[in-house]
Amino acid sequence: MKVTLEQLYNGATKKMAITREVIDKKKGVRECRECDGRGVTVQVVRMGPMIQQMQTQCASCGGQGKTFQTSKQREVLEVGIQKGAPGDHKVVFREMADEHPDADAGDVVFVLKEQEHAEFKRKGADLFVERKISLVEALCGFQMELTHLDGRKLLIKTSPSEIVKPMAKGFQPLADTESSKTEWEEFEGFDCPGIDSVAEGATTDIDTLKKAVDTQLKRQGVEVGAFVVDSRKAYFKQCTREEVLAAKKPAKGKTLYVLADPNKNKEGRVLKAVKGEGMPTFKNPFITGNLFLILTIDFPETLTAESQAALSKLLPPPLNSPKAKEDDADVEVHALTDIDPVQSYNANKINMAASGDSAYDEDDDEGGGGGGGMRGPGGAQCQQQ
Repeated sequence: MKVTLEQLYNGATKKMAITREVIDKKKGVRECRECDGRGVTVQVVRMGPMIQQMQTQCASCGGQGKTFQTSKQREVLEVGIQKGAPGDHKVVFREMADEHPDADAGDVVFVLKEQEHAEFKRKGADLFVERKISLVEALCGFQMELTHLDGRKLLIKTSPSEIVKPMAKGFQPLADTESSKTEWEEFEGFDCPGIDSVAEGATTDIDTLKKAVDTQLKRQGVEVGAFVVDSRKAYFKQCTREEVLAAKKPAKGKTLYVLADPNKNKEGRVLKAVKGEGMPTFKNPFITGNLFLILTIDFPETLTAESQAALSKLLPPPLNSPKAKEDDADVEVHALTDIDPVQSYNANKINMAASGDSAYDEDDDEGGGGGGGMRGPGGAQCQQQ
């Protein structure tokens, strides 16, 4: 069942019509008279001088031993869409499928299929909105208006003196983070003997041990913060990163693996956000996620010399201050220009091919005299006239 992001944010009810087979209650379910409820009939067959009895499925009841009549019944079900319901959430209506005299009716299951929104992107309980701002807004602050999924108008603004920086290179805030592997920090020649082991592994294969932490041990409720590997086996430790680092001691022949610092790349992941304006939490709508802004800075194409000079007085000093002067005899002055690197690579690719890659190699000048000859694809020599 298709649902919009607005319906998942605000909660909604959709009426869905189904048609199912129901037993005629007036006529009820009766025992089949033809087979006496056995579901099979016995036929006497003469084969030459021999007489055999053969069982066949009762044609009257179809082998069910009962006779009943069904009719198609149209039902209108009210499907409740809870606030914050995740994608592919199932709404189940018990025993609302086709009826059968010998079994309970099955269930009708609606699967919520979240439709893509034109403006908002959802990731768990968080919402993301892409916006473009100018350079002056990035440096001097901005205000922007946003209509939320419930129709409220939000006026979003930066704090005084705050500067908006470009998003970190390579960071994809909407990428799937659940499938990412746990990162570990390796300390060769170290152990943490002061922390008791909660489990042992009979292998020293690091990839297998890391996988065991994320699967077997986690399913058992063991949150491993480190493990130590020697020449024979591995020892898992249930502790925090801080506890491991405090208990870390040199140990010959052992390697200590500690959970990587979760805040290591935090600065490169931080985005501007409106706290508490994300999606309601499923089954607990009073707890909400956050609303993140994915901001792209639109730089001006050019600036006048006067504008550049005025900006230079207001902005911090440049990071590059060359000692060379333009009028020095051994200095070459070059002005930057815009060039497409893909086009540049393709333009020079033929010239950068390794020797022998070309279909037409230079002739080895064998056979005396015929200098400058080339060989074609079929090996025939093309003599230069």
